[in-house]
Amino acid sequence: MSNSKKGPKKSVHVTVSDEAYNTIEKYEDEYGSKSAVVDEALVVFKRFKEPKREDVIKAWCRAREELNMLLVGKTTFLSYITGKVEHAFKKNIAIEVIEWYEGKRIEQMSFEEFIEGLKGMWYVANYFYKIDLDINKEGAYQIRFNHDLNKDYSKYWANYFETLLVDNWDCTVDKFIRNESFYLIIKQVDN
Repeated sequence: MSNSKKGPKKSVHVTVSDEAYNTIEKYEDEYGSKSAVVDEALVVFKRFKEPKREDVIKAWCRAREELNMLLVGKTTFLSYITGKVEHAFKKNIAIEVIEWYEGKRIEQMSFEEFIEGLKGMWYVANYFYKIDLDINKEGAYQIRFNHDLNKDYSKYWANYFETLLVDNWDCTVDKFIRNESFYLIIKQVDN
C-alpha cells in the first residue's frame, strides 16, 4: 500500500504513455491501486527534486566513494583557482573545520583533540584514504597520511599541516615525504 496519507483526495485525469501505464499496472497489486502507485511515484519524484538533508549526506558519501570527490572550503578553493596556492596555508578555515568536527573551540581542546580533529576531518574530506595516528615512545604524535597521488601532493599537505600546527600550538613538526604518503612527527614543546 502507498505511504501517502489517507484523507481527502482530488481527482485528476491524465493521459500517459503506454510505457508509463504499463509501469503503473505492474505495481498496482503491490500498492493496492493505480492511484496509490502514482501517489508513491510522486513521493519518490519529490525526494529526487527536493532532497532532504539526509539525502544530501548520502549523495556526498556516494560522490566521495564512487567519484573520489574531495570536500574543499571556499577560501582554499579560491586560492587554488587564482593560482595563489600559498594563501591556502594561512588564509583558510582549517581551525573552524576542526572546531566544527570536534564540537568545541580550539581554546577548549587539548592538543590530542586537535590532532584527532585534524585526522578525522581530512579523512572525511577524502584527501587521504587512510590516516594512521600513533604516539611513539618519546610521547610524540606520529601521523601517516596515505593517498594515491604523487610526491608533490605529499609535500603540499605536509607543509600545510606543519604551518597549521606550528601557528596554533607550541610544537615542532618533522616531515618525511614519500610518493604516496607522508609522515609527520609532532612534538609538543615543554613549557
